[in-house]
Amino acid sequence: MKRCLIVAIGLVLSPCLASCADTDTNYVEHITALVGGATEIPVKLEGSQAAVTKAHFKPPVQIEIVAKTDSTNLRMSYAADEVIFNWEGDPEQLRIDGGPANGKHERNAGEIPTKRYVTIRWLVTPTKQTIRVNDRLRFSHSGDYSQIDRPVRVFPAAGSTVTVKSIRVRQPPPGAK
Repeated sequence: MKRCLIVAIGLVLSPCLASCADTDTNYVEHITALVGGATEIPVKLEGSQAAVTKAHFKPPVQIEIVAKTDSTNLRMSYAADEVIFNWEGDPEQLRIDGGPANGKHERNAGEIPTKRYVTIRWLVTPTKQTIRVNDRLRFSHSGDYSQIDRPVRVFPAAGSTVTVKSIRVRQPPPGAK
């Protein structure tokens, strides 16, 4: 029987990755923000702030991020150093920087609406990653993702403000695409 437990955790609001050691991908992480000692959802990120899961995850994982940007640069990392939506250099281009898909930028796949929440679903298996926004496939790449063991991170850049409503990470059901 597969365990499915929702664990409330805090966000790390910092310019760098968190270093934590929980690698049990049988659990769901539901992010709540701890800002000034009070729990606040959603959390607004500016400058070098980042919403970072306390746990590290190994593929296969299914990541769901509900967030919005006020303008440009909703960025996330896990299977890449940065996946960039609404990149300031070309908002229509989905940027993939770092990781097995480094430089495999996708034209006409990066633009998301501003000031409205989007649901990003990022499936990473040992051999493939796919990224969907509001159920529309934006990116797919086959490669070696088996060595990933990192937290999930969402962050702004270039003067944008990103608001994160939730981040959920779970082990996908068998046969998920």
